[in-house]
Amino acid sequence: MQQQPETPVTPSPMPQLSPELPPHYPPKKSKLWLWITLAIVGVLAIVGIIITIIIVSNNSTSSADTTTSRQRATKPDKNNDNEEDKDNQQGSATKATKCLTSADFRRSGYTHVKDGYFVLENGKFNFRSILFKPDSTQYQRGTYNVEMAKLGMLYKFNTDKQFSIELVPNETGEGSKLALERADKIKHDLVSNGIPERKITVSEPMVATHDTSDDTANRRVTIYFVAPQKCSEK
Repeated sequence: MQQQPETPVTPSPMPQLSPELPPHYPPKKSKLWLWITLAIVGVLAIVGIIITIIIVSNNSTSSADTTTSRQRATKPDKNNDNEEDKDNQQGSATKATKCLTSADFRRSGYTHVKDGYFVLENGKFNFRSILFKPDSTQYQRGTYNVEMAKLGMLYKFNTDKQFSIELVPNETGEGSKLALERADKIKHDLVSNGIPERKITVSEPMVATHDTSDDTANRRVTIYFVAPQKCSEK
């Protein structure tokens, strides 16, 4: 048998690659997700830094406040000391102003009174004597009613002052009954003019030392102001 010639093998054509992509490389991914990731990381980093700064700042402030409080607790407060000194000075001034003065008498109508008028002896100031008619509880002079009103005004203007009134009657030849009644008459008129009854005391009658030809000493009641001796103007 005659051998037939071999048919040459035709190679298969190469597959045509897409002209848009290089051979043997996968398609490229989008860079959008990369930028988003970087942005998120950056924001978180900034937030973390801000929070750290706030925490450190608060700790520093708390520490400073604690230190300041300790310093205030250990150091004397000069301002408080100055205020206490001022209070003490004001307290001393207040005590001084509680004394009755000559100026207080002038403001109440005793225009003739001069400075140094209010002089105490053993805590008493001999103000004046009120005369009565013989064998009577009526005033010798009508002007004594005006005197009672002026004393009431003196008290009204000086209710914060430290003083009281003592009435000392002189004993008459008939005994002490009439003398006490005369003192009670003055007390009643003083109360009527605004002086509290608790501010007025009536002492036991005194025996007057006088010439027997003059009985006026037996018909009088002496008004004393009683006050702390430190209030004396001399």
